[in-house]
Amino acid sequence: QCNILKNLGVKVIILDKAYFKISNKIRNKKIQVALYPILVSLYLTLQKLRGVTFKVIAHGYCSPFYRNDILIAHGNMKCYFQTVMKKKPNRLSGSGLLSFYERLAGSFSKNIWAVSNKVKSEWNELYNINSHKIKVVRNFINLEQFDCTDVNEAQYVTFVGRLEKGKGIDDLYYICKNLPDTSFHLVSSIPAPQNFASLNNVLTSIAVPYAKMPEIFKKSRVLILPSYYEGYELVTIEALCCGCPVIGYNVGAIRELYAESFPGVFIANNKEDLAQVAYELISLDNEKYYHLRQTIYSKRELFSEERYAEILTAAFNEKK
Repeated sequence: QCNILKNLGVKVIILDKAYFKISNKIRNKKIQVALYPILVSLYLTLQKLRGVTFKVIAHGYCSPFYRNDILIAHGNMKCYFQTVMKKKPNRLSGSGLLSFYERLAGSFSKNIWAVSNKVKSEWNELYNINSHKIKVVRNFINLEQFDCTDVNEAQYVTFVGRLEKGKGIDDLYYICKNLPDTSFHLVSSIPAPQNFASLNNVLTSIAVPYAKMPEIFKKSRVLILPSYYEGYELVTIEALCCGCPVIGYNVGAIRELYAESFPGVFIANNKEDLAQVAYELISLDNEKYYHLRQTIYSKRELFSEERYAEILTAAFNEKK
């Protein structure tokens, strides 16, 4: 977004936590999360009262008390919590507060861009936001960075994401344990739980630089995502743009792309199905497998950030 807007000659200011320097002042993460959206909303309101002219593109709950021009909904905190925890969030909990902020942001914002049809329905049904002001605008990526030239011999079943409950960590452990002759590569920002240490077929990489991710996908036989909830996860798009097949549950980008018959996207109903599909892809002979990768790769223009640039430019000029 920043690069696209800068190319239009727009001055871009990112109002993150570092901008307000609250990370250095407040050590308590929960207080940070609660205070940051209030500070952003207050700052924007004061700037508007001073007569400063600007447009606001907000993400999720970050400015819930301001009338944002565009609110980008990457998911839905209430739906995430209810899906993963199997109960409604307590209003006084962190998840409850963020759900409250999201609902307010949706109510005040002029327009909402939901990253998927499912996210659009979640904001409409759970937050009672009028569906007419919600437009589906998917995530896009830089295709020049994610390609499949010089593909190495794909060998791993790869997982990319935080190794936590919502990402299906228990199901992932089951699959790794029940496919002992298969090599798994877990790429995460945090270490794997202790029970993974007993598995000899698992390699873990922590904090891999984003620029190195294409190499990860080139070495991956398949990307496995046992997440219970996703909005429209970038990792699926990144893998597909490198020609890597993806398997997961009926959530996020996997759900949307599978419904559109996008090649190389497979859905499983449970962990046993996930393990079976992973095994079938691993067992596929190389001729058929690399033909599949080429077919996936041939469809990658769907995710080009140039398409996003057109959408964002049109929206910006419309409101100028």
